[in-house]
Amino acid sequence: MTRSPQELQLGRDAVALAAFVRGGGRLSAGYPERLRILVMLGRPRTVVPNLLCFALGYSYTGAPASGRMALGALLGCLIGFSANLHNTAMDLDEDSRNLPGRVLLLARLGYGPLMWSWAGISVFMMASAIALGWYFTIFMALALVGLHQYSAPPVRSKGRPLLGLWVFAQTVVFPFLFGWTTEPGRMLETLLSSIAALVRGSAPPPAEAAWQSWRYLGMWFFVTVWFMAKGAFKNVPDFEGDKAAGVRTSATVFGSRRTAAVATTVATVAAYLSLAPLVALGLERPRVLASLLWLVPVTINAVRLVRAEDASAANGVLKTDMLITTGFMASLLLLVAPGAQSVAMVVAAGLLLWASDAIGLDSRREADARPVAG
Repeated sequence: MTRSPQELQLGRDAVALAAFVRGGGRLSAGYPERLRILVMLGRPRTVVPNLLCFALGYSYTGAPASGRMALGALLGCLIGFSANLHNTAMDLDEDSRNLPGRVLLLARLGYGPLMWSWAGISVFMMASAIALGWYFTIFMALALVGLHQYSAPPVRSKGRPLLGLWVFAQTVVFPFLFGWTTEPGRMLETLLSSIAALVRGSAPPPAEAAWQSWRYLGMWFFVTVWFMAKGAFKNVPDFEGDKAAGVRTSATVFGSRRTAAVATTVATVAAYLSLAPLVALGLERPRVLASLLWLVPVTINAVRLVRAEDASAANGVLKTDMLITTGFMASLLLLVAPGAQSVAMVVAAGLLLWASDAIGLDSRREADARPVAG
């Protein structure tokens, strides 16, 4: 892409670039290009796990495909999309160092239009959640507030290593919960009755219904731990920029990017293996362990992260990790809930990932991580 002299000058000075965008500065661009940039900043390829986690959560309800399911799936994807837009606006200082190309894209779109777009999407999400019922409304409200506070004050959980990973994981945990709340049935009430029976010694609910509720709770735990590890993996390529900006993340608590990558590798393997206790406890069938075959490419890619020589190379590893993440979650969905509905969701997720990469709708490309050259 040919850049104007103003873009080249701004791209060389991280502080000036962040100040220019935050102050309302805007580079020349047409409306079609600005719409494309908006989609790029939403990073549709990163919402693929959201879609698959929604499908996984929905599968525990046993409900058939419906219009409600389609709307719930869309909202699950928009959680990640809107979070990416908001983080782009909040992370200007770090991104000006880590991803100057992304901030230049924002300079073409404009800070104000980005925030208005994010607000409009949030209103649509909340209104749609209300239409899907009280459970969905409550979780959507929590999702919008929690993910907003990932990068924004007063909490800004991104700057708190452990809390930041937990909040980051909610990007897929909430879609998983949306899957259940789309057709909630009596699963929550059954779970609470089961817990009460253990504590008080009262009569438990029917065994099959209780087992389904405990299964869902167990998978919720796994999805949370698994994506916290993904958050740690994502933080490693941003080590230098976050360190320079004074952001305390799961990576910058270590002395070097390589040490952070080694620790992340251990955490990642352990997170995948946390699926095994669900089988040992009888909450999932033994066949789901076949999904752990993905540990082979997971480990190979983690070693690549340890060996990456700079942030640009590490970002390339991150792109591969998204492909592995998608493959693993698709496999897990098909093993937990084999059937036409799951296959359709996997195909939809694959098409979304392919189209995003084919059209280039992403703002974390290797080119975006490289310093702007004159």
